[in-house]
Amino acid sequence: MCGFVGEFILTGEGRADGPRAARLAERLAHRGPDEAGAFASADGRCAIGFRRLSIIDLPLSHQPMVRPASGGEVALAFNGEIYNFRALRAELAAAGERFTTQGDTEVLLAMYLRFGLAMLGRLEGMFAAAIYDGREGRLYLIRDRLGVKPLWVARTAGRVVFASEAKALLGYEGLDRQIEPPALLSYLTLGYVPAPRSIWRGIEKLPPASFLTLPGGSGEPQSWWTPPCRVRPVAQREAVEQVRAAVQAAVTARLVADVPIGALLSGGVDSSIVTALMCQAAGEPRAVKTFSAGFAESTFDERPYGRQVAEFLGTEHRELLVQADAAALIDKLVAQYDEPFADSSALPTYLLCQAIRPHVKVALGGDGGDEAFGGYDRHRAMWLTQHMSATKTLLATAAAMLADSFAPRDEKSPLRRFVRFARGLDAPPALRYLGYRALFTLEQLDGLMTDEFAEQIAPTAARDAFAELYEAGECDTELSAAQRHDVLDYLPNDLLVKADIASMAHGLELRSPFLDPRVIELGLSLPDELKVSRRGGKRILAAAFGHLLPAAVFRRRKTGFGVPLGDWLKGPLLPMLRQTLLDQSFIDTGWVKRTALEHLIDSHAAGKADHRHRLWALLWLGRWAQRQEK
Repeated sequence: MCGFVGEFILTGEGRADGPRAARLAERLAHRGPDEAGAFASADGRCAIGFRRLSIIDLPLSHQPMVRPASGGEVALAFNGEIYNFRALRAELAAAGERFTTQGDTEVLLAMYLRFGLAMLGRLEGMFAAAIYDGREGRLYLIRDRLGVKPLWVARTAGRVVFASEAKALLGYEGLDRQIEPPALLSYLTLGYVPAPRSIWRGIEKLPPASFLTLPGGSGEPQSWWTPPCRVRPVAQREAVEQVRAAVQAAVTARLVADVPIGALLSGGVDSSIVTALMCQAAGEPRAVKTFSAGFAESTFDERPYGRQVAEFLGTEHRELLVQADAAALIDKLVAQYDEPFADSSALPTYLLCQAIRPHVKVALGGDGGDEAFGGYDRHRAMWLTQHMSATKTLLATAAAMLADSFAPRDEKSPLRRFVRFARGLDAPPALRYLGYRALFTLEQLDGLMTDEFAEQIAPTAARDAFAELYEAGECDTELSAAQRHDVLDYLPNDLLVKADIASMAHGLELRSPFLDPRVIELGLSLPDELKVSRRGGKRILAAAFGHLLPAAVFRRRKTGFGVPLGDWLKGPLLPMLRQTLLDQSFIDTGWVKRTALEHLIDSHAAGKADHRHRLWALLWLGRWAQRQEK
C-alpha cells in the first residue's frame, strides 16, 4: 500500500515539475510512512512523487521503479498488491528475465515490458498504477477490477495530473474546483459521488477495471473487465466445493507479507469464515491475531460475537471499545475523505484501524461477501418481489399503506422495514432497488433542493443513471442484477472508499479475500436458491463453511458496523447539526432550503421521524462546505 501523485505534459511547452510532485506526495505521507521516492523523466514529460508503505521486500522494491529500455526509460508507480506475483515471477524467470528484488513491483514492471497492457488479464490483486513509457512518450493510468485502490485524475492547461487521493491534486494551481451540480445530486441521492465524477468539476476518478492512455484514442478510460451476469446451473454439492476452493485460495494468497498480519473479526459470517481459513492456513490458531470492536451500547457492540468466534477458533484475540467523540472527529474525517461521504460506518472503521495499527501492519477482512453471495436484506427483497404473485403484491401494498401511520419511526424496526419493502412493489425493478438504497427519494429531494439548484441539474439524472447501470447487464434474475449493480457501484464507490481511506489514514493495509474477482464471478453466477431464502442470504457460505464455525454465526441477523447515529443526532451532535446546517454560510450555497433543514432537524430531535442517515449526510456536507471556504 502506498500513495503517489504526478503530472504528465499532454500538449504544449514546459516540463513536468518533479520537485512539486515530490512535495505534494507529502500530503499522502499517511499512505506511505516508511519511505519517499521521486521520478522525473529525461524527456521532461512526466514527474511522479511517491510514498511507500513497506509490506513485501522491505529493504528493496523502492518506487517509482525505473527500467532503461531500448528507445527510452519506463517508470512505474504502484499502489496495492499483486497476489500472484511469485507465479508470474517464476514464469518470467523461466523466459530469461532477471530480477534484483523480491517484491511484486519489479514483477509488474517486467510484465508490462514483456506484454504491455495485455498483462492486465493475468494480474490478480488490488492495484492502481501509473506507467510512463518513455519509448512512446505515453502515460498509462490503470485501476484494478473492483476498484479496491483509488486513482484520481484532473486535466488542466495542457497537462494531466493524477494522485491516489484528491488532497494531493488540490495542491495544483489551475484546477477547476467549482462544485459539479450533478455530482452533488448523486451525493444527496446515494450518500457518495460515483466514479467517474467527483464533487469538483475539474477532477475525475478513474473507474474500476479501466485504463487511461495519454495521449491516445479518445482520451477516455477504457474498460478491461466486467462482472458476469448470467446464472449457470450447478448442483449444490458442486457449488459448495467450488466456493470452498475459491475462498480458501483467496485467503491463502492474501497471507503473503513480510510484516505481521491480523484479521478484523466482527463475528459475522464473512469475517468469521476468513478468520477460520486463516487459522487453517497458519496451522496454529494462536498465530492468528484477531480484533473486534464495539460501542458501549449493546445494540452496536460486536465484541461478544467476535469473542465467541475467537474462543471457538483459539486465536490471539483483542477487543477494542470504541469511545467516539463524534463532534470532535467529524472534521477530521471530512478532511481525510476529501469529498462528501455519508457512510456513517466510516467513523468506527477509522477508529478501529487506528487502534489495531500498533499491533499489525496488514489485516484481512470480510468486505465483498455480501455482494458476491447475496447477503443484504435488499438482495432478498429483490428475490422475493420476483417470486410474489399479483395477489400477494396487492395485499402487501395495502397492508403497508395501513401500517405506515402507526409503524415505529425507527427505520430499523421490522414493521418500518416492511413498509419500505412494500412501497416499491409497483415500481420497475431498477427503481425498486434504488428505493432500498436511496437517502432521499425524488419527492424528498424536490422538497429539499432550492429552485436555484434544481435549475442547474436534471432532477432525475441520478435516478436515471442508477437505473441505466442496473439494466445494462441484462441479468437472468433480479437478485443477480442487484448484486452486479452493487459490485459496479456500491462496492467501489462506498465500501471500498471507506475501507481504503480509513485504513490508509493510519498506514494499515486491508485485504479482503471475498474481493478476489474469481470469488465475485463465482458468487454472481450461482443460482438464486443457493444464495437466498425467505429466512436470509449467503446460504452457500453456511453450506460450505458451517463445519468450521459455531452455528450461531450463521443464524445471527446481519447488522453491519453501525454507530448510535440516531441518538447522537438528538444529543451530542444536535448543537453542531443546528449550527452547521442553519448557518447562513451554508444556506448561501444555494443548495438546500432552510425550511426543509429545520423540519428534518426538528422532527428527528422530537422523535417524530427517523432521519439519522439523511441528517448525517447533510451534516457531513455542511462541514465539508465550511472547509472549502478556508
